Amino acid sequence: ENLMRRQIKMAALQPGDLLEKIDFPGSIWIVSRLIESRHQRPHAVIAYQRNSSETRMLAVSTLLDESFFRRLGSPVASVT
Repeated sequence: ENLMRRQIKMAALQPGDLLEKIDFPGSIWIVSRLIESRHQRPHAVIAYQRNSSETRMLAVSTLLDESFFRRLGSPVASVT
């Protein structure tokens, strides 16, 4: 049951999702991959949109926390 809850939470964030840093408006990060380990909480690697070689690994819970990041959806759903 705990594993299922974790998978649902992981599904809330997908590679390609765009996130804007709350304390740095205009700073857009792209979720590049999700990391799941039995020994720690789920993490994700995010890459800076303006410089994809700049990456961070953060807990998924931090990325989903709206006081740190705002989700912009994925580029597929972008308005033209």
